Amino acid sequence: MIEIKQQKDFSLGSFDKIKELAEKDFAKILVISDSHGNKVNFFSILQNFGKICDALCFCGDGITDLCSAIETSYILHFLPPVIFFVKGNGDNSTATILARERHLIFVPTDKEAVVCGKKIFMTHGHKYNVYIGTSELKKISSEKKADAVFYGHTHIANAQTKSRTLLLNPGSCSLPRGNVPQTFAIVEIKKNEEKISYQYFRLNWDAAEEIIFIPYEPPKGEINLFW
Repeated sequence: MIEIKQQKDFSLGSFDKIKELAEKDFAKILVISDSHGNKVNFFSILQNFGKICDALCFCGDGITDLCSAIETSYILHFLPPVIFFVKGNGDNSTATILARERHLIFVPTDKEAVVCGKKIFMTHGHKYNVYIGTSELKKISSEKKADAVFYGHTHIANAQTKSRTLLLNPGSCSLPRGNVPQTFAIVEIKKNEEKISYQYFRLNWDAAEEIIFIPYEPPKGEINLFW
């Protein structure tokens, strides 16, 4: 369970857990974006996958949903011990968490983090024109020497590899576009392996109208919403 404390680098969690994550040999990262107020979907993902992951990366447009998850006691126990997050174009730069006491948190536009010795760069994507492709993200990833870039905004699941850098958009867990389903991703990072692996899941509903999660293969290649 996470300690509700924001560090100077904007991460949520205890300093010791964030340091431990940076030095681990292996870690699983839950990557979610663009929940847009759909707490049912968002909370269900956290309940089913939060405890098996070492960190949550939330790529924006739903910071109030993230705060609600932390405020909700039965969901709080499912959250990973570290949370990284960034501001979407629909989010404010500050938010409030009301859990036992009031916590004011600052929401960065971009975020850098270290997991298993590898650098992750996070952003929502609107600053880098991801509606028309990832060329600007690829440029910034090279400048920052990032091993992975997580972003959102397009609402379309997509993963690409440029040189050694993984560019991953988990898609939207709420409002997908482009005839793709509601999705999220789990990323696996190993300290001594260059390749970063990932698995997407789509949300589906069984005969009892319960949410189930099915492995999903995202679209390949560049996404351009204006084609």
